[in-house]
Amino acid sequence: MPEKSQTVTVSGYDVTRLQAIAYGTLQQLGWAIKYAGDNILIAYTPRNWNKHSDEITVKIAGNQLTVNSKMTHGEAFDMTGRNKKHITEFFAAFEPVKANATDQRIGEWNEKILLLKEETIKVAQQEIEQAKEVDKVMNFSKGNLYLTYGIIAVNVLVFVLMGLDGVSLFSPTGIDIIRWGANYAPLTLSGDWWRLISCVFVHIGIIHLAFNMYALYMAGVYLERMIGKPGYIIAYLCTGVFASMTSLWWHKVPATSAGASGAIFGLYGVFLALLSTNLIPKQIRNGLLQSIGIFVIYNLAYGMKSGVDNAAHIGGLLSGLIVGYLYYIILKAENTAKKMIPVAALVTVLTFVATIFFLEKNIVTTAERNSTKEEIDMFSYKDAGKFNTLFKSILEMQDRAEAPLHDSSLRGETLAEELNNISLPEWEKAGQVIKEMKTYKVSGKAMHKAELMEKYIEIKKEEIHLRIKLIKEKNSIVNDELTGVIEKRDEIIEKLNKL
Repeated sequence: MPEKSQTVTVSGYDVTRLQAIAYGTLQQLGWAIKYAGDNILIAYTPRNWNKHSDEITVKIAGNQLTVNSKMTHGEAFDMTGRNKKHITEFFAAFEPVKANATDQRIGEWNEKILLLKEETIKVAQQEIEQAKEVDKVMNFSKGNLYLTYGIIAVNVLVFVLMGLDGVSLFSPTGIDIIRWGANYAPLTLSGDWWRLISCVFVHIGIIHLAFNMYALYMAGVYLERMIGKPGYIIAYLCTGVFASMTSLWWHKVPATSAGASGAIFGLYGVFLALLSTNLIPKQIRNGLLQSIGIFVIYNLAYGMKSGVDNAAHIGGLLSGLIVGYLYYIILKAENTAKKMIPVAALVTVLTFVATIFFLEKNIVTTAERNSTKEEIDMFSYKDAGKFNTLFKSILEMQDRAEAPLHDSSLRGETLAEELNNISLPEWEKAGQVIKEMKTYKVSGKAMHKAELMEKYIEIKKEEIHLRIKLIKEKNSIVNDELTGVIEKRDEIIEKLNKL
């Protein structure tokens, strides 16, 4: 945090007298003098609506007086030069105070310094006791964050491997995510039960990964040491599974779900449960409860936007609250995370039983599974994305080509002209596109689809030619030919629909 210091030499004054004059200067400026020690004073500048207070430290060593101004509210830069301004203000006030300091005033200031020293000692002792009380529960002085770092490392490793496999680092496709273990009902509920947990380590782009890992670290800083490693990893994995099941239950239309956010919401649920009890000392509980509560509410509100799996977030949060209260029973009784193994085992068993029950009640048929796997296989080929894009463009050409036939205002020669000038050129372009598609490396099913589409385009061109001819000649033979072509067209459409 930004800070600045300045030292001056003041001749002819001993340490006690200099400290007294410094006290009088701080008092003159209206700065709140909070702490005093041997040869040191600490004060705070006034706070107002547009700026925080800053910390001012005055140290005396021999005949040297050092003033330090420090910004203590998370500022990265001192853009307005507040620290320099505070130091200038101090020394500007110091000289008049020194010049007018009588022995009586010096004595009064020293008495106040003595009282402040006694109060500072009491405050320090209270803070030490409070720190011990907090550390007894939070275990800040013990343990480490190896498990949190390990989970982050696994998530990052999976993401790196996805990138090396050719998956986009910023906008991976749904098929890419499914191939790497995302939660997807037709597969998860038909045998791929492991997706309930694998999806927790798969992320949809680097931004998604970065935000989740930051949130995980912020929870892990407190929870890993507080509830112990067995309780921590079980909470992460089990709430992640509950988040996945909630997502499957909520989305009646299958949705691809991935990311650690469900499990992270589970950890925050555990933390909220513990913060709502008297386990954590009040002096830090209220602040943490407020900040964690704001984080959860904001992210749930943000999750209401399209494309965010809020069901997983809610499932993780609710299951985390339940796990947290179970953990509280042990932590309150034993006051140590080492006794967490039995309740962590209980949470594991309950999660296992709930998972088996859920999977048995929501089985997806083999036919739907096979259909889904075929679709995934189609998109696993090198040119699958380009093939699908061009296929969509053909459908758009079809819409334009069919427009004259659906326009009831067009009749006779006018219709024939529109068919000749709009429909035929669109089908000709579609024919060129389908030829390009047949050169792509795609699945056999996709290639069969292209071949059928090529036949469909050719028969549509024949249909348009016959319609134009029928308008001009009104010949029954042409009408019979048109009927036969339409029957062939409908047969191809039926085959395409099956694909």
